[in-house]
Amino acid sequence: MTIRIACLGGAVVDLVYGLDELPGRDGKVRARSYFETGGGMAANAAVAINRLGGSASWWGRVGDDDIGSRVLDGLRREGVAVTDVRIIPGVVSSHSLVLTDRAGNRAIVLYRSDALDPDPSWLPLEAVASVIAVLADNRWIEGSVAILTAAREAGKFGVLDADSGADSRTIEAVRSATHAVFSEPGLAELFETSDPDEGLRRAGELAPFVAVTLGASGVRWRGPDHRIGHMPAFQVDVVETVGAGDVFHGCFAHALAEGRHEIEALRFASAAAAIKCSAEGGRSSFPSLSAVERFMRSTLG
Repeated sequence: MTIRIACLGGAVVDLVYGLDELPGRDGKVRARSYFETGGGMAANAAVAINRLGGSASWWGRVGDDDIGSRVLDGLRREGVAVTDVRIIPGVVSSHSLVLTDRAGNRAIVLYRSDALDPDPSWLPLEAVASVIAVLADNRWIEGSVAILTAAREAGKFGVLDADSGADSRTIEAVRSATHAVFSEPGLAELFETSDPDEGLRRAGELAPFVAVTLGASGVRWRGPDHRIGHMPAFQVDVVETVGAGDVFHGCFAHALAEGRHEIEALRFASAAAAIKCSAEGGRSSFPSLSAVERFMRSTLG
């Protein structure tokens, strides 16, 4: 069965430099490696879904520049549908500089133009009725609220990828989602607490199912029964974490759309993200379905 998921939000071109260690002061540092890859939370999630054998589309905004063309070309090469995209004249498309060290740590400098019109009225929300799930990030709140609300009204899964660095209106997107999955900084920032369980308690008052990814400490979640659960992380030698969170969210949405229970979906997404962390190369190291299944069999027995 082909899994149909619409992914809305950010898409960028990432310029990734590998360093021995991240710079901590002024000065010059020589990179040991360099590559260019597509990035962006929702765009990467769409690519991850297609690597699993699903069928994803990306809904979003780019400028009419060379960067925007590279964003769309990269998604097309991955089989992601980009027919529902708004191209805005005269705008510089989003792009980022990514520094990674040998331990897998990263530093990201993102450029996102304020001239990307936030008006979501052009979105083809009637198409939500024909998908199984939607995924939205919190980089374009107006669009995320629109698609997540449409999904909830249509009885579809609506997954929110809630990272840090967004504004407080992320609360509106959490309220619209059926499943909100936060990064640890995103949860702490939005609910102003360093305690993940307290953050989940507050988030759980807004959405039916909430979770937070904690890196090497695994995943914690809170479901409709209001109990908090914990899943340990898969142990791998971390090489690169760029895109790992995006892989997690895309694979979680795909697993839900396949009919897996939330906890099983979290385990599947955790395995996929662990595989991504064990290799470098951006999207080139996003795993296939067979790779995830082999990994889970070898680690879980």
